[in-house]
Amino acid sequence: MESLSSRLKSFNKAKSSKSTKSNSLGWPHPTSFAANPNTLADAGFYFNPSADDPDNVICFMCEKELGGWEADDNPFDIHVEKCPKCPWALARCSLEHDLDSKGNFVFEDASRLPSNKALEKARLDSFGGKRKWWPHDANKLHGATSKKLAKAGFVYTPQESGVQDDTATCFYCDLSLSGWDPEDDPMYVYRPTTLHGYL
Repeated sequence: MESLSSRLKSFNKAKSSKSTKSNSLGWPHPTSFAANPNTLADAGFYFNPSADDPDNVICFMCEKELGGWEADDNPFDIHVEKCPKCPWALARCSLEHDLDSKGNFVFEDASRLPSNKALEKARLDSFGGKRKWWPHDANKLHGATSKKLAKAGFVYTPQESGVQDDTATCFYCDLSLSGWDPEDDPMYVYRPTTLHGYL
């Protein structure tokens, strides 16, 4: 469920309730809800309903289960509030608070700067850690290791789960790169393509 597409697909599959195999449970709320399949998947959640909790979702990183969604519930805010140490909540969801009304990043606190060690660690954890999602960590001499990418501002954002996908994204400038070669240096490859100087 590390890929956004897999999380989105979880909302489209017919689910059987745990108590009865005949009932199909789909997303129970209208798309007008702030918490809808698109925003929930982007905030790191996949759909896992039950008869008792028909709008239950689970974070792919921290495995926190949340349900009982109301019309104005913002999945990004709730993820940060309920799971402040979750790497995805820190690396992705908390960024919503750093945007001004024009969509520009404004960091009012040094702890929110992309160069902050806690945010760098959260980005590093997005590459899977002991789950070993990042394909290039198997080769310690590869230039695009998860550590180097996290330091450069990237998080792991595979397009499909279960394939050797090396797509990484910087949420600060919305740049995604893939096809990393062994000689690539994320800081060198990345800096010329972006105008931000956060790192």
